[in-house]
Amino acid sequence: MKQANSLYVRTSLTIFVALFIFMIFASVVVFQYLVQPIAKQASGDLSALMVLSSRTWVELLPDARSRFEQELKNYHDILITLEKPKLPRLSHKTPFTKFLKQALEKRLKQPIKFYEDISEDMIWIEINISENFIYVGISAHPVGANPPRVIFLLLLGAAILIFFTSSFLVRRLTQPLEKLSQAVIQMGRDTTVPVLQETGALELVMLTRSFNQMNFRVQQLLDNRNTLLAGISHDLRTPISRIYLALELMNGQGEDELIDGIRNDLIEIELLISQTLELAISKEKALEKIELVDINELVSLEVEKYQNKYNLIEWHSGSEVKHPISRTAFQRIFQNLIENAIRYGEGKAIKITLTFVNEEIKVCIIDQGPGIPEQYQSDVFQPFFRLETSRNSSTGGSGLGLAIVSQLCELYGWTIELKSNPAKKGCTFCLTLNQSI
Repeated sequence: MKQANSLYVRTSLTIFVALFIFMIFASVVVFQYLVQPIAKQASGDLSALMVLSSRTWVELLPDARSRFEQELKNYHDILITLEKPKLPRLSHKTPFTKFLKQALEKRLKQPIKFYEDISEDMIWIEINISENFIYVGISAHPVGANPPRVIFLLLLGAAILIFFTSSFLVRRLTQPLEKLSQAVIQMGRDTTVPVLQETGALELVMLTRSFNQMNFRVQQLLDNRNTLLAGISHDLRTPISRIYLALELMNGQGEDELIDGIRNDLIEIELLISQTLELAISKEKALEKIELVDINELVSLEVEKYQNKYNLIEWHSGSEVKHPISRTAFQRIFQNLIENAIRYGEGKAIKITLTFVNEEIKVCIIDQGPGIPEQYQSDVFQPFFRLETSRNSSTGGSGLGLAIVSQLCELYGWTIELKSNPAKKGCTFCLTLNQSI
């Protein structure tokens, strides 16, 4: 089902409405300047024939009237009688009967009454000729024309034809753009985009070709980046491993405080390398098998891990809440958020909530730290950004934790939201698990 604001729907609707308005205008013009004049001419001719026939019939002898009546019926489908029909007055007036009434009243200078015989599909007209009321019967459809029905059928046929024609033409024009739009969205999500077929109009072919070239170059840059980071991490971990080995050999032979300091620095460097690689990982490697997981149980397990070393976590396990997710990705996001809350929470209680409203699952982690100024709330999800600019490990992390959270949320179609008011203290990070990836 196409979205109402898509290019296909909007273009099709624009063409359809424009052509349909033109068809209405054309129908009005045809009715006003073609159908209506013809109907007036036909009603004038018929009124003249009816008046002439009525006057002739009155002047004929009774014996000749029957033959005259037969000729009128055979040649003109007109009946004449002196007997007033016991019929209701004509209620539904068509344009033709309206024009016929006007023509008769103009000729005879008298009001004309119409009666309808539904069973015989006839109309009887009361005419005063020579002080005699004569009743003339004609077919309810004397000329076999029904302008309103004709116009309606024309509009209906034109609407159907315009709809399918415009849909077909617009589809041919917008399909390449739709594929290109989807490819751009995929590229924005760091997904490998296949080469698009270069078909259609010349402008679309050139646009698709340029996109394919850009896509190829972007993929090359991403591959080169990952290769470079992998190489650097390998080259850095080798001397780090040797330093670890040297520290173990020095154990007990040097200053313990100095050795512990070096060991902590190495752990920090290794953590920084791991987080940098995790941030640079492609979506194909990040996306794992999606499985149906009880979110409530998973949060309880993660909270239990941290309560052993930080017992100020408020969490109340609730009922089962199942949702298809990547377990590893959710754990990584949750761990980064709770570690961030512990690091900046100033040793105060951390509250964790899980809500399930309107088929939307939301996990919130609330701390009571100093909060984040509004102008920096979007920057904290950028790599290596820290409010404390000294880069001292004792006053903050590496600046990659929230960046990893933001990237994983983008990869899996989840939403991460930050609410913070430094005046009231504290930060609230809410992770929303959408229905689809």
